[in-house]
Amino acid sequence: MNPDHAVPRLEIFAVYGIGEVRPGDDLAALICDRTELLDGDVVVVTSKIVSKAEGRVIVLDSDDPDVREAARQQAIDDETVRVVASRGRMRIVETRQGYVMAAAGVDASNVARSEIALLPVNPDASAELVREAILERIGVHVAVVVTDTMGRPWRGGLTDVAIGVSGMTAVHDPRGEFDAYGNRLGVTRVAVADELAAAADLVKGKLGGVPVAVVRGMAPDGKLADDGRGSQTLKRGVGHDLFRLGTAEAFELGRADARAGVGDAPPLHADAVDVVSAMPEDDPQVRAVREAYLGFLSARPDAMWRSCAPGHLTASALVLDPSRRAVLLTLHPRVGMWLQLGGHCEESDRTLLDAAAREAREECGIGALSFDPTPLALDVHPITCSLGVPTRHFDVQFLALAPAGAEAIPSGESIDLRWFSWDDLPPGTAPEIPALIESARRRLGDG
Repeated sequence: MNPDHAVPRLEIFAVYGIGEVRPGDDLAALICDRTELLDGDVVVVTSKIVSKAEGRVIVLDSDDPDVREAARQQAIDDETVRVVASRGRMRIVETRQGYVMAAAGVDASNVARSEIALLPVNPDASAELVREAILERIGVHVAVVVTDTMGRPWRGGLTDVAIGVSGMTAVHDPRGEFDAYGNRLGVTRVAVADELAAAADLVKGKLGGVPVAVVRGMAPDGKLADDGRGSQTLKRGVGHDLFRLGTAEAFELGRADARAGVGDAPPLHADAVDVVSAMPEDDPQVRAVREAYLGFLSARPDAMWRSCAPGHLTASALVLDPSRRAVLLTLHPRVGMWLQLGGHCEESDRTLLDAAAREAREECGIGALSFDPTPLALDVHPITCSLGVPTRHFDVQFLALAPAGAEAIPSGESIDLRWFSWDDLPPGTAPEIPALIESARRRLGDG
C-alpha cells in the first residue's frame, strides 16, 4: 500500500444541468442522470443543494432586506453553540455540527431573496445517503464529499472544505513513515477531503450554478480507503486547538479566570463538591482524601481551572474493554509513565463527568465510550503542568467501558496509546493503575 496520499493523475469535471433543487428532490438521481460515474470516483456536492433537498431552508413571507437580515441573525443564534470571536455583526462561531466558521454556515447566497439556507443537520449522514443511493441506483462505489465555503486564519480569500464525508478516509495520517531524507514524520496529517473540496470548486465556481463535480483518479484500482469516520477527523478537538478563542474573547476569559478566586464559583465547582461529597466514607484513607478535596474546593472558587496555581481539579477515565480483559493506557510525555486518559477541565464542561468523557474521547478517538457516573477513586499528586508551573492535580477518576474490540486512535497528546491485558501491564505503568483496575473489576463484578 502506498503510504502517501498522492496519485499520479487526477481528472476533475463539473456535472452540468442539475438545475434548481427543492425539498424532497433525489440528489442521487439528479447526479446519475447527468454524468457517468466509475468505481472510485469522488462526488463533490455543494452543501447548499443538500440543504435545499433536505428542507433546511427558511422561507420568509417578505423579501425586505431588513427582515431577511433579522431572520439571518436569529438563525445564526439558533445554530451556534459557542461564539469564538465577534467583530461588529461578524461572528465566528462553533456550530451544532462541530465546525468553527463564520455565521454558523447560515447563507443568503444562491437562494431566493426571501430564503435563507442552513447547513445540513448531519452532513456525514447526508453524504452517506447520497452515496448509498448512487450505489443502489447504478451499482457504482463512489465516495461523497459535502462541501461548504470557509475563510482561514492568517490567509486571505475563501476556499471550499469538506463538512460531510462518506466512503473515504478524510484525513491521511502518515505519521511514523519516513520522508525521502530519512526523517520520520511525527506531525503531518493531510486533510485529503478538504483538498478534494477545494479542487472541485475550481470547476464548480460560485456564480455559475454548478453545485456538483466529480474527482476521478484518487483510487486507480477503484477502491477508496475508508476509515468509516466521515468528517470527524477534520475537526480539531478542544485539547489541540491553540486558537480556541479570538484575541478579545481570550482576554475576557483570562480576566474571568483571574476574578474566579474572589468571585462566584462556576456550576462545575458545585458539581465537583457534590461528586466528591458522595464518595464513600467507610475507608479511612478515602475519607481523608475526600476531606482534603472538599477543603480545597471550599477555599478556592477557581479550583476547577488550570490557572489556579496552588492546584486544580482534573478528571480522568480508566477505559476498559471487559470482552478482552484489557485496559487502554497512554504514555504521558511529561510524566513518562503509562496512565489512564484524562486532563484539565474546560469552561464548556458542566460536570466532572463531562470533562472526563471529553478528555477520554479526544485522546483515544472512541466515541462510543460509556461511563459510570460514580468515580472509582480520588488521587492527589504533584506535577508540572503544561504551563510550566509546579502545582498539584486533584484527580477525580471515573470508569469508562469501550465497546467490544474497539480500536483506539492516538492523538497528539501522548507518546503512545495501547490496549494492555489488565493482568499483564507494561513496565513503566504508574503505580496506582493496578489498584484502579482492581477497583474497576470489582465494580464490574469481575474481581
